Amino acid sequence: MVKRKPIHRGGIVSAGYDPVRGFLDIEFDTKRVLRYEDVGQATAERFLTSAEPVAYYHDVIAEEYTSSELSATALKEVEKPVKKGIPDELRKLFGE
Repeated sequence: MVKRKPIHRGGIVSAGYDPVRGFLDIEFDTKRVLRYEDVGQATAERFLTSAEPVAYYHDVIAEEYTSSELSATALKEVEKPVKKGIPDELRKLFGE
């Protein structure tokens, strides 16, 4: 998952960029998260540092790049903490 930083301007809540894979993830105040692929680093940096990210998003990102929606379920699974302790299956085996 791409680590996002808060933006909180114009309906965009957060955004993050993975320069290795060219992914630009944008989270909107509607809870929708879109991933844009093959985004160049210069384009991503201009968006992430823009004084008006919504205008840049509409003028450049949305017009030039293909997006896919990241499901809320997939995001929750990635962020789910690892359960520590003795697994329930082992508890049953040893009668604990």
